[in-house]
Amino acid sequence: MECIRRYYKNDSSPLYETLVKNKEFFDLFIDFKGYVDFFYLQDCVSTDYQSIIFWIGDGDLSKNPMPKTVDEYLLWIEKQLDFVSKRNKRIELEIQL
Repeated sequence: MECIRRYYKNDSSPLYETLVKNKEFFDLFIDFKGYVDFFYLQDCVSTDYQSIIFWIGDGDLSKNPMPKTVDEYLLWIEKQLDFVSKRNKRIELEIQL
């Protein structure tokens, strides 16, 4: 998500060149907010769409993002399940409209 956010700001990231190769796809959403809203990823970003909510770590892309301890792994799983639950509710509400 951070790499995609940076792509829309034209900032570098480890995935920037790959994302640029898929420019036509990302252009479909106009901007980062459009991308987030289309895929119901609002619970992964701040309310102003300016930053990512990281489940573990601080978002430093130069570091390995994988959990390093059992406790970090369990926290990551908990955050992931919470996100999926919230996203499913968001989608369900959209379908009911």
